[in-house]
Amino acid sequence: MPERIHIAACCDENYVAYATVMMLSALTASPGRPLHFHLINCGISSASVASMQAAVARGNGTLTIYEPDETLFSGLPTHRYGSAVYQRINLPEYVPADIHRLIYIDSDTLVQGDLAYLWTLDLQGQPVAAVENLSPKACLDINLPRQAYFNSGVLVMDLDLWRREGIHHQVTDYAKANAAKLEFVDQCSLNAILHKRWLRLPVNWNQQSDIFKVILKYAEGCSYSVPELESGMWSPAIVHFTGKKKPWKIYCFHPFKYRYRAVLAKTPWAGKPAPDDDLTTRLKFITAFRQNWKCWQRTRHISPIGAEEKDLT
Repeated sequence: MPERIHIAACCDENYVAYATVMMLSALTASPGRPLHFHLINCGISSASVASMQAAVARGNGTLTIYEPDETLFSGLPTHRYGSAVYQRINLPEYVPADIHRLIYIDSDTLVQGDLAYLWTLDLQGQPVAAVENLSPKACLDINLPRQAYFNSGVLVMDLDLWRREGIHHQVTDYAKANAAKLEFVDQCSLNAILHKRWLRLPVNWNQQSDIFKVILKYAEGCSYSVPELESGMWSPAIVHFTGKKKPWKIYCFHPFKYRYRAVLAKTPWAGKPAPDDDLTTRLKFITAFRQNWKCWQRTRHISPIGAEEKDLT
């Protein structure tokens, strides 16, 4: 039997449906592989937990729920992300000691590649593997070069090394000391402590939404070549819907939006109205659609699923 792959996520009630999409898409993308999910429950109701567990079980996966220590990050700013963004830092504390590696994946993602690639990856002695953060701005908060700053939405973690060196405690201490001056507190704190101690993953393992803008305007200065960016854009193993325009909203132009919604339709939260479903947003969507035409043209081979392409939602 293949080795069990351990995947972690953190979310609250607002993101429970979307974390479930990540899990179900991962199960589909890694057929025949036993996937075990570890979820830090940052305020999810018991009913939603039960629904998530049932959905994962139907996909032949398993799920363990952890209650976080909320005092660790008390008083720190969460901006629009919620307290769940901090809890990934302390995954080595929550996950049992006999688990030596963990793949952390954000909840606003769609997994399309076999996770065995990340699970068997040689980390070359580094505590974490990640994809460079494609936006050229986030790194400025801690004065790092763009190429030296990673996105924390997908992480392959050597838990033994984290525990042995107390890396999660170092990151937590840095977050507490510097939160007031950071926009992306958890991500900047991870980068500050793990500077030059991370293995660069191919960009398709964390296809951030910025990739469409970067390839048109800001490719210079990025560590990935234009052909690598194009490959990541066309054939992403993990689609990461960064930014405010999420695929469960009407006001979203991402070319993988409909693939995402096809998975969302298989969750217990199928049919739930979009959080921005109103006439003003629908008109705004139609008007702005033309502004995103370049991105759609560059990814025109990606086929939206079913008749959803026609409903402009």
